[in-house]
Amino acid sequence: MKNNAYNPYVTERIRRFDGALTGICYSAPFMHCEQGSHTLLNERNIITLQNHLPAMPELIIIPLQGNMLTQFLQATDNYSFLRSDNVRLAINYDALQQAGPELRSRASDFRFWLYDLASPGTRWQNIENFPLSGIVLTDEFFSENYLKFSFPFMLSSFREREAEVILRTSRLVLPEESYTRLHISGWQEQRTSSNLFEV
Repeated sequence: MKNNAYNPYVTERIRRFDGALTGICYSAPFMHCEQGSHTLLNERNIITLQNHLPAMPELIIIPLQGNMLTQFLQATDNYSFLRSDNVRLAINYDALQQAGPELRSRASDFRFWLYDLASPGTRWQNIENFPLSGIVLTDEFFSENYLKFSFPFMLSSFREREAEVILRTSRLVLPEESYTRLHISGWQEQRTSSNLFEV
C-alpha cells in the first residue's frame, strides 16, 4: 500500500565528521517523479530548497541516470540551473563508461561525483582520466578495503586532485580520526538502498 504521507523530498544528508551539515543528496527514485508536478519540483528547479530545509546546505547532489542522463546530454542548455557552484551531479560507473566523452565535454560547466568507485569490471584508467570533483565510497567497499595497505594511497590520489572523498553509510563505526587519516572528508547518511541509483 502506498504511503501518501511520505515526504517526496527524500534526501541523504552529507556531514563532516564534526557533525556539520555540508550537503544533501537526492535519491534516484525522487528524480523520476512526474515532470509536470510543480509542487514537487518547484517549476523543475529543484535547487530552490529554502522552503524545505532550515538552512541551505553547502552542496546539493543530484543523481543522473537513465532518461534524465539522456535528456541532460541531449539538451544540456535546459539544465543551466545545475551549473550552480553548490550543485554536484552524481553519476555511476556505467554512465562514465557509456557516455564518458559527452560527460567530459561538459565537465568545465558541471561538477561530477562518482557514486560506485569500484563496481565489478571497473577500469581505473576511466576514473583517473575523468575530472571528477568527488567520489563516494559504499559502506561495503570501505569495509572490505580500509585495512589494506594501499587504501590510503588510493584515496590520497583523489584528494591531491582536490576531489571530495565521502563515505556513504548508515552509521559510522570508526573514530573520527580514523576516517580523516584515510583522507575521507565526510560521510553521507544512507537512507535508501545500498545502491543510490537503484529505482
